[in-house]
Amino acid sequence: MEKRKIVSCAACRLQCKKCSEECILAPYFPRDDPDKFTIVQRLYGTSNIVKLLQSLEAKQREDAVKSLVCEASARIKEPIRGSASVVHELQKQIAELESQLESKQEELMNMRSEYDKLLFLLRNGSTADVQHVYGTVTTEDTIYEQLDPLLLWEPISNVAIYGDELTKMIS
Repeated sequence: MEKRKIVSCAACRLQCKKCSEECILAPYFPRDDPDKFTIVQRLYGTSNIVKLLQSLEAKQREDAVKSLVCEASARIKEPIRGSASVVHELQKQIAELESQLESKQEELMNMRSEYDKLLFLLRNGSTADVQHVYGTVTTEDTIYEQLDPLLLWEPISNVAIYGDELTKMIS
């Protein structure tokens, strides 16, 4: 069995101690990303991080570290509310987008109704009826050009997503 070359992880390096093969922090806080550990250590403390990781199964540790980093990063940006401010902002954006979606669905229903009326007039009425209602003479072939929902559809406004982690969670 081959031993790994012992290079101090970011946690041991910050604490100015030698990293061992059994270091529980090494897999999650690599030497090349010291800021990751620094952020988490400031909020939770090294001993609490170690206790938390020791209390978890090995397969849960990576997710726990990601959560700790996410919460610690949010606490730096928003010391009082932390990640709750991000959640609140996303909920507000969801409500706005749902409202926009509802209005667009209503607009689409109105367009479908107009389309149905025009088709009815074209099939059962005269071109004079169509011209009277719509101000133009049209045929069934050109109806899509006049009432194309995709051409009349306004795009829903962009959503500002905070951070790469949230973007990954949503997509």
